[in-house]
Amino acid sequence: MPALSQPYEAHEREGLIVAYPVKANTRIWKGALVCVDSTGYLVPASDATGLRFVGVAFESVDNTGGSNGAKRCRVIKRGSFVYNRIGNFSQADVGLTVRAISDNEVAKTSTHNVLVGTVVELMDGNRVRIRIDNHTV
Repeated sequence: MPALSQPYEAHEREGLIVAYPVKANTRIWKGALVCVDSTGYLVPASDATGLRFVGVAFESVDNTGGSNGAKRCRVIKRGSFVYNRIGNFSQADVGLTVRAISDNEVAKTSTHNVLVGTVVELMDGNRVRIRIDNHTV
């Protein structure tokens, strides 16, 4: 398709919530940090190779026993959310980028560096609020 030579309707969609096909034999819980794997299917976030963070599950979806893409899960693409934190955090860590350890845990460092958000608030001794904007694909 050539470059535009007249106005074009690009069919803008805000993109706050996007539905992704769920990986075979996978259960996604509402509120989970979620990624797509190397095949492009949605899986719970973890510290594993080949994952790309896409957001927070808007709903629970059970594709246990289903094939790749048999079900879809809506995913929130921006905002701030509270998750359990692994390791020591201090007030000085506000603004630091964190990585997925599981679908409910984040840390300052990890083996596979699945970036999921930026610390915006330390909630208590176990939890942190992260902003996922600019970290989702």
